[in-house]
Amino acid sequence: MGISPFVSVDSPITFRDHPGVQSILFYTNFHLCNLNCYQCHNRHHFKGNASLLSYGEVSQRLSMARLLGVELVIVSGGEPTLEPRIEEGLSFIKEQGFPVRLDTNGTNPQRVCDLIEKGLIDGLALDVKVPLLDDYTPDQKERFKRILFSTNNVPDEKLFEYVNNVRLTIELIKKYSLPFTILRTVEYPLLTDEDREFITDVVKSLPHSFNPFYEVEE
Repeated sequence: MGISPFVSVDSPITFRDHPGVQSILFYTNFHLCNLNCYQCHNRHHFKGNASLLSYGEVSQRLSMARLLGVELVIVSGGEPTLEPRIEEGLSFIKEQGFPVRLDTNGTNPQRVCDLIEKGLIDGLALDVKVPLLDDYTPDQKERFKRILFSTNNVPDEKLFEYVNNVRLTIELIKKYSLPFTILRTVEYPLLTDEDREFITDVVKSLPHSFNPFYEVEE
């Protein structure tokens, strides 16, 4: 059946990742991401090059998940929209009869649009990591670059590129109204109360939650 684009690590079953819906998680390459977020857990805990699941193994996990009452498959990463074979992997899951939620940082709106229009995803979990403003103070730029890139030593253009792409992804979410969609913001210690208010104002028409920040453990 060939090799899938999903890495060979545990596929946890959880009610917590999509509230009220029993889900199973599959992951694309943890290191294939265009951000380097502050204290990223996945990148930290999976430092090696994990092998990939065969499609036979994916099928076995999905069959077991169905017996356990799983209702949704969540595909996370890394950044799944950067995985060259993501369409192939999502098609396989859909052929097994499961709806799919894709976890994304929102920086690849064209790929998200393609996946929606091909009917390969039924929802998105979009992380809105910083306020999406037209301009920033020097202090905001410093803090938000650290959140997105773990350093402030990157050009301002990288910050504004992030903002513009996430805005486009939010517009896609509004346009298509996919059922398994949530927006999330990690409560990074670098965010102020005012920052949280700015984020809430941008996403107020969509389901959104602030998730607790957990420091990476060595």
